[in-house]
Amino acid sequence: MPEPITLTTLLLAGAAAAGNELVKEGTKDAYRKLKEKVSELFGPRAAKALIKLDDASTQEEGKADLERYVGERLDPDEATQIHPFVETLLKALKDDAAATKVAHARVGLDIEAGGNALIRNIEGAREIVAKVKAANDVTIEGFRMDAGSDPGK
Repeated sequence: MPEPITLTTLLLAGAAAAGNELVKEGTKDAYRKLKEKVSELFGPRAAKALIKLDDASTQEEGKADLERYVGERLDPDEATQIHPFVETLLKALKDDAAATKVAHARVGLDIEAGGNALIRNIEGAREIVAKVKAANDVTIEGFRMDAGSDPGK
């Protein structure tokens, strides 16, 4: 099962892809449409955060603002409205070879275990963020990172 991604992570991948001249216009258009829907659903503050997200010098601030104004959990109505735009961008990023190279793999884990926690066999990620709270042992093994350079920098 693929790792879940947040809306902010997807928008960051879209921003990276949209800023690259080799990425297809269809992929850039899918990103623009998702941004428009996010702006429509979450208002002017989210729209301003998205503008910051597109600029490398303000991206971290935009990311923090977006998480504040949109959050990680959407209401069912919001999720229903945004779902087609998310699916379209995910497909475009997957089908566009240039976009795939630009949008690097990020894995986020937030695990709370009553006993032991085992994280095993994560491959191809460039960034892994793990927050693990376990009553007993935490074992991490089998990480194979993608050492490719980040084309966004």
